[in-house]
Amino acid sequence: MADPVKDRATKHSAAANAEAELRRRSWELGERVKELACLYGISRLREGDDLTLQEFFREMVKLLPPAWQFPEVAVARIRVFDDEYGVGEFSNCVATQSSEIRKQGEAIGFVEVGYREFVAAMGDEPFLPEERNLLDSIAERVGAVVIHYRAKERISEYQSQLRSLASELALTSERERRQIAQELHDQIGQNLAAIKFKLGLLKQSSQDKELDESLVLLERTIESSRNLTYELSPPVLHELGLCAALEWLVHQLRANFGIAGQFYDDLKPKPLTDDLRIVLFQAVRELLTNVGKHSRANMARVTAKVVAGELWLEVVDDGVGFDPALYRALRQGTVGMGLFSVRERMAHLETRMEIISAPGQGTRVILHAPLLDKERAERHIPAVAAGPAVKPDRRIRILLAEDQSLTRAGLRSLLEQCPDLEVVGEAADGEEAVALCLEHRPDVVVMDIAMPKLNGIEATRRILKELPATRVVALSMHADSQYVLEMLRAGATGYLLKDCVREDLAQAIRVVQANFSFLSPGLAAHVADEVVRGSWPDAAKGAAKLTRQERLVLGMLAKGGSAKVIAAELNLSPKTIETHRQHIMEKLHINSMAGLTRFAIKEGLIQLED
Repeated sequence: MADPVKDRATKHSAAANAEAELRRRSWELGERVKELACLYGISRLREGDDLTLQEFFREMVKLLPPAWQFPEVAVARIRVFDDEYGVGEFSNCVATQSSEIRKQGEAIGFVEVGYREFVAAMGDEPFLPEERNLLDSIAERVGAVVIHYRAKERISEYQSQLRSLASELALTSERERRQIAQELHDQIGQNLAAIKFKLGLLKQSSQDKELDESLVLLERTIESSRNLTYELSPPVLHELGLCAALEWLVHQLRANFGIAGQFYDDLKPKPLTDDLRIVLFQAVRELLTNVGKHSRANMARVTAKVVAGELWLEVVDDGVGFDPALYRALRQGTVGMGLFSVRERMAHLETRMEIISAPGQGTRVILHAPLLDKERAERHIPAVAAGPAVKPDRRIRILLAEDQSLTRAGLRSLLEQCPDLEVVGEAADGEEAVALCLEHRPDVVVMDIAMPKLNGIEATRRILKELPATRVVALSMHADSQYVLEMLRAGATGYLLKDCVREDLAQAIRVVQANFSFLSPGLAAHVADEVVRGSWPDAAKGAAKLTRQERLVLGMLAKGGSAKVIAAELNLSPKTIETHRQHIMEKLHINSMAGLTRFAIKEGLIQLED
């Protein structure tokens, strides 16, 4: 017969054993969960591309103590090469265990876990067998992480080298294209113009039909040469400067894509390296090409301004916009609207690009570029006393400024045939032209734009600053409106294409001497079209009356700058600044600084927040 007491004891013992086994298994499960949580946390850290190797180890070591049996007294550290990352103090640990970190078979450090003090439940074996396996697994993963990060660093170095090489290749290519374009202009273009001039003289005494056909063919060749020069390397950047080149790009946007464009320049000095100027021009050209091809915009605006010591170039359009996430996808190699190549070229020169856009809301791209320290956009030749006025005689006194001796000789030969014209001097570069003008005080200067030492635009500014009664006729191979615009801004009243010299030079000189303006017949219609479309400045009103430097001085005067401060900023003399101020007042018919300030605000030369 069964003993009830014994049966109850047996059942009670079985229940107690089952409960103990359940607690043990729950505890083991809890320990395994902690270990898995540690490994999972390490895996999550490895997935983050934004952490450096040092940041990875600092975060990883925090995951170790909670994974051990007694986390409240656990400490941990990781040593890799000469760097150590830890949680807690190891100096008085009562128990430690470590595992060696190896990289491709070579020991590079260790992972170590310890207890700062004994716990009653610790027993003779403070660490579990599973914890040894966990530590070995962590050490193995650390080795793999080191290999992974070192590989990323090498890849990054290779990519940086490739970007540097690609950027240098692009710049070298641009320099070579520029050199070829320059030689095409200086040698072939100039020679063709001289040949046309000589053939034109022969045509005066001959009615040869073949000669007429040769002249037509020569005109086509000159036009093709001019177009090829622009395709190779637009000379506007190198001869007129970055801001003039950006304004030219805006005009090209209208001409090529029918999109209205605006250009704004804050007129502050923007000293840049040659390479950076080229890259910024290429970047804006690429962005405007994107606007023309992809944006479906009606209007685009380019702004050049100095903000906190940086040059900001903004390209804004009112087109369809896009999701900037598409631009971020370029990092994975997606081809998209040329933005990737722009970003890569700019990153090489320590510049950055900011993109603000959304579907249906247009696009705004800002290029940030560092300016050179202690550089000035313009150089100054000290003012020279004007001396007594020269009494004009019957003939118009002319100075020829042209760097090509063959062309210069042809111009002199042509002018000497006119009894009312007299050549009083010849200059082979811009600096010589300024000096000879101060010496001879000519009535008219025939000024080539592309000259060594000092280009014709800057030489014109300096001559007219000292001799405001002198007239300047610009001479150029370039028919582009931007060249005409910059020369008129500098103060020239005539612009003549070199292939029109024979027919129009004498007439141009007589016209400007009579206080009228003269443009080559091939330019007149184009300029008139620009005026009708609103992209040409009205020379009869507003800031267009002023030269670029006068607008710059006006803006600084309107913001309260003294002549001494402005002179130091622009590397000019205070007397020159006072002369600029007087000329500005005379041109604008404004007799007070308050009036000049109101005018500067109205014309956008300064902003109210300035």
